[in-house]
Amino acid sequence: MSKVSDFVERVKTERDAQILVAGILFFTIAFPVAFASAAAGVDSAGLSAVGDYVVNGEIDTILLEEGGEYIQDGDEWPVSQTSDAVRNEIETAGGNVVGIRITMTYDEDEEFSGLTCAAASGSDAPDTITATLEHNEMTNSGSGENPGSHTVDLTWVNLSLLDEEVISGMSGTEISDELNAGDDGLGAYDIVIGVTAAAGNAPGACSRSDNGEDVSWTIELLVLDFTVAPFIEVDATL
Repeated sequence: MSKVSDFVERVKTERDAQILVAGILFFTIAFPVAFASAAAGVDSAGLSAVGDYVVNGEIDTILLEEGGEYIQDGDEWPVSQTSDAVRNEIETAGGNVVGIRITMTYDEDEEFSGLTCAAASGSDAPDTITATLEHNEMTNSGSGENPGSHTVDLTWVNLSLLDEEVISGMSGTEISDELNAGDDGLGAYDIVIGVTAAAGNAPGACSRSDNGEDVSWTIELLVLDFTVAPFIEVDATL
């Protein structure tokens, strides 16, 4: 009979062998659980204390829409989007949607006509292109003048924390809460693009007109992936 078979038979009949097996099983199961619980407690305690922390974070962008429209002077063009359209991309990027961004580009299409325009047609007057972003009753607006481009962001977490080399006077948990949007970052996003056109002056029998502007835009979601860790100062003399 092999040694393994002999030991199995002893376990079946001898109390000492049964106690030995039970002890081995207990420590095999209990030690990993105990160490895991201790490690989790240290991690939780480390972030719950007020102290000095560092944050490492990176913002990814997810394309929601590319579009364009000729918008008449004084008119507004509404655009609506939802996070459901890019749900898989959001999950791949970490799921923490912290803002929405629109980037608009536009030229100048002011026209002039008249007998003296060939000699002196005057100069263009800048149009004003405005975008207003809204999500969960939060709004932000921004304007630019043509020709050119500008970007408007609406964010709902404290991204200024990413600019700090060391964050003091807060716990790691508080810092994490201020950077984690949770489900508040998901849902509907509403954007309104408006144009206020202006025509320049022209001398003599030349006149200028501007009925609106051709605006192109790109709309993106901002997704933040970050970590929070206690700050450990290293002695440069060592």
